[in-house]
Amino acid sequence: MTVSALDSSLLYQEPSLYTTVGDSTLDSEDFMNLLITQLQNQDPLEPLDTYEMASQMAQFSNMQATQEMAGNIEKLLEYQVSQNNVQLISLLGSEVTASSNVVAVSDGQPGTGEFTLASAVATCQVDISDSSGNVIKSLDLGSLEAGTYTLEWDGTNSGGNTVEDGLYLFAVNGTTADGTEAEVEYQTTGTVTGLDYQSGTAVLTLDNAIPVEVGAVIGVHNGTT
Repeated sequence: MTVSALDSSLLYQEPSLYTTVGDSTLDSEDFMNLLITQLQNQDPLEPLDTYEMASQMAQFSNMQATQEMAGNIEKLLEYQVSQNNVQLISLLGSEVTASSNVVAVSDGQPGTGEFTLASAVATCQVDISDSSGNVIKSLDLGSLEAGTYTLEWDGTNSGGNTVEDGLYLFAVNGTTADGTEAEVEYQTTGTVTGLDYQSGTAVLTLDNAIPVEVGAVIGVHNGTT
C-alpha cells in the first residue's frame, strides 16, 4: 500500500499568519451607525422599544462625554508637565540631595555621598566601584551606631593612586550583632548642571556627571525651594 505525501497547503497554519480586518475599537460614530441600522431593520410588527432606544441613546451620550473628558484630562496633564519642566529650570546652579549611591570624581576630588543605617552594626564595610562594577577600594568602618554618615573617601584606589574622573558607586555592607544585614539608605549631593527631558521624564545632571530623576530629589539647598 502506497501512502502519498500530504499536501502542505492542508496543514495547520498559525493564526498569526492571518491579518485582522477593520478596527479593533469602536467610537461613538460606530455605535450611532449600529443604532440607525437597528432602526432600519426592525420588525414592523415588533418595533424597537422606545425605552430601550432612549437607554441606548443615553449610553452613547455618556460614552461621548467620557471620551471628551479623557481628552481634556490628557491636555491638562500635558500642560501640567510643561509647567513643571519650566519650574525645574530654576534648579540649575542649585545644590540638591538625591537618593543615589553614585558620586562623581572631578579633578581627583570625589563628590559628597552619605548613607543612613537603620540600626547599629557590629561591622561595616564600604566598597567603592567604578562604572564597570569593579571594586577599586574597600573602607573598613568597624562598628557604627544607627544614623547618617558621610562617605569618607579621598578619591584614591586600593593602591593609593588617584582615580580617573568619572562616576563611582559606593555600597555599604553592615552586619548587626545577631548577624543580620542592616538596611541602608543612600544620598548624594551635588550641583545641578543640566536638565534633560528627552527620555519623557525630567532628569537632572549633578556635577556634570550624575544623572538623577527628579523624583529622587529629597532636598534643595542654596536657598532655592
